Amino acid sequence: MSKLANSDINILVVDDEEVVLSLVRDSLEEDGFVVRTASDAFEALESIEERAVELLITDIRMPRMDGIELVQKVRKSYPNIAVIFTTGYANLNSAKDALRQGASDYILKPFELKEMRQAVHNAVEKIKREADSRESDTQLDRLSDLHHMLFTVGDKKTLITISLRFAMMHCNSSHGSVLYWNSNTADVRVLSVSGEDIAETELPERVWLEGVNHLEPEHVHQPMVVSSLSEHPLFRHLADQNLEHNILPSLEQDGRLALVTPVCRGSSVYGVLIICVDSNSARVEDSSLRFLTFTTHQLAMSLENLEFLEEAQNAYTRLKELQDETIQLEKMATRGEMSAEIGHELNNFLGVVAGNLSLLDHQLKKKNYDELERYVSVMADNIGKIKNFTANLMDLRPISTTKEIVYFDKLIKEVIDYLKPQRRFRQVTINLVAISEPLPFEADTVHIQQVLYNLFNNAADAMMDCERREITLNAAPNEDRTSFRVTITDTGVGIQPENLRRVFHEKFTTKEKGHGFGLVVCKRIIESHHGKISIDSAPGMGTSISIDFPLHLHPVEVASAI
Repeated sequence: MSKLANSDINILVVDDEEVVLSLVRDSLEEDGFVVRTASDAFEALESIEERAVELLITDIRMPRMDGIELVQKVRKSYPNIAVIFTTGYANLNSAKDALRQGASDYILKPFELKEMRQAVHNAVEKIKREADSRESDTQLDRLSDLHHMLFTVGDKKTLITISLRFAMMHCNSSHGSVLYWNSNTADVRVLSVSGEDIAETELPERVWLEGVNHLEPEHVHQPMVVSSLSEHPLFRHLADQNLEHNILPSLEQDGRLALVTPVCRGSSVYGVLIICVDSNSARVEDSSLRFLTFTTHQLAMSLENLEFLEEAQNAYTRLKELQDETIQLEKMATRGEMSAEIGHELNNFLGVVAGNLSLLDHQLKKKNYDELERYVSVMADNIGKIKNFTANLMDLRPISTTKEIVYFDKLIKEVIDYLKPQRRFRQVTINLVAISEPLPFEADTVHIQQVLYNLFNNAADAMMDCERREITLNAAPNEDRTSFRVTITDTGVGIQPENLRRVFHEKFTTKEKGHGFGLVVCKRIIESHHGKISIDSAPGMGTSISIDFPLHLHPVEVASAI
């Protein structure tokens, strides 16, 4: 905080007696105060308009305007001015009026100069305390403003520029720099401000490391005032002394000092802030170093938070990449399983065709033509089944990476048509509750098919050892008409309560050969479609899975939505 010297205190003495003015002025000037005089209140008002004063010493009884009225007029423009009243006509009313005006003292004439000096000393001490308090409040307001500014900034260069300009403004300086580095002391840079010009340069790593290797951490944790950067431990061992010119060239001017303040938090040092000021080290240390320490501490916190944010963003990016890879792996696993099912079904159809073809050949060799029609009919029937089966595969085949408007009622019907012929579902009854109205939504068709395929497979596996094997699917709009719910219910073994809480955790599975990613991927895909999934299950009571998708509120006719 700043400390006012006596020479910073301007005093105006107002009295209609010339001898009083002369004695008081000479006495106070000996103590280092700047003293002006006025012979009446009107002259005093003119003097104050020309140059404000911190302390007004005025007689109460004066012609044309008394001292009480003078103070009232002055306080309208300068409410913080201190006042000492003098009077040779003391009475209770004048004393009360003086107290009401917040007078620092009330001196009776004739007075001794010692008494006046003591009264002025007391008033000046109060002025200095109030000035320090106001400066502290101003500095706190400035620091608060700086904190709010730094809180909204998202890049390192802007953070440093704002803090440097803020510190330069406080020190009335037009030249400053910040030398800063990462937490691992790599990538050392200098950001310099000279007037309105901003420049950023990178220091040669070799030269910088030579300086850092000789540096003890405690050397840069205290602010310092130096006349040359080479006096500071951080720069003392640099091999390239020309760096001083690159970091703060204005320091080479005569009569300049550098305020070197660490940008640190705890034991972590992120750099140093350097400001060029006029040569007056006592004034510099007293008025600026503490404030700059708070400023650089806030900058260090912001830089630390920014590093944490960058690390979190990088971690999130890596996590998203891993999740996308997991989806692709699950998709490949799903397609592998589908390929096995497809191969099995086609082999069944082709086996029937091959068998009947052999019988046909056998009957032809025996010239037994009566049975030929039956074998041809069976082969034609199975070839028709192969055609229908592959037609459904064609509907499920498109690979899309973009979303489009599709109709769930059409999509689920074709998924079920594909699933029913598969061996896994031959002993399973799939009930599709009639969907009363179209349900359009924006979706990646392949991803939604993958979700449904996974959920139906899980339901079939859960019912493998059950007598009753039924899967029921119901889809209908929710009450708010902005979304619709799909519910898939099975009559399987159900899920234990302790496992129900873990179903969406990676690597959780109850299958002997399961990998534990299926439901995780389903949840991820559903959420990427702005949907929600929930599971309700109990041992022996089956499982019900509910999925909510947002409806497309302005449906359009789509010729080939699937």
